[in-house]
Amino acid sequence: MVIVLANSKGGVGKSTLAVHLAVWLYDRGHRVALVDADVQSSSSVWLQEAEPSVTVRSSRTPEEVVGVVRELQRTHDFVIGDGQATLDDQSRTLLLLADLAILPVTPSILDVRSVQQATATLRYAQELNGGRPRGCLVLNRMRRRDVISREVRVAGSSLGADLCASQVRDLQAFREAAQQGNVVTRMGPRAAEAAADVERCFEELLLKMEGTDE
Repeated sequence: MVIVLANSKGGVGKSTLAVHLAVWLYDRGHRVALVDADVQSSSSVWLQEAEPSVTVRSSRTPEEVVGVVRELQRTHDFVIGDGQATLDDQSRTLLLLADLAILPVTPSILDVRSVQQATATLRYAQELNGGRPRGCLVLNRMRRRDVISREVRVAGSSLGADLCASQVRDLQAFREAAQQGNVVTRMGPRAAEAAADVERCFEELLLKMEGTDE
């Protein structure tokens, strides 16, 4: 399965979710690879620190993306794609190859507007691929008492992608994980709330792919 993290705006936690998803799947016994098409290489550097056993490959052209993803699909259960925030040609190619597209959005009304471009690209990919990939909007870095967060939650359902019911909160543990080259699901009790958030989110996303939530 190819799972791609995409958005047309930076700073939404795309790489954070990509790294955590890769390690979470690895810890569940799956063969996992990450394709990093972001020139900043944030996710590949972080993942190599957190779990060196996960395969990490970088791709800088659409042609490289196709070749690398196809190669890794033959030897891995899951290929995680982390694209450029600008939705460049490499990121669009990743979406065309994906089975599942995760679209993170943070509690800012500007993020709701920016993700509209990503969902437009998603619909284009779906038209070419007979409905694939399935798109899921993930509310990330959420603050429970934030008025903007409530607005984002309401607006999210109108963006043309499924809305993941499980939300990932804005917790200090994620920042500590990035600084330590670790992931919250491996940080023990001090990161228990953050770990529970990502685990609920990822479990829901996989259930959506399996169709058991329908």
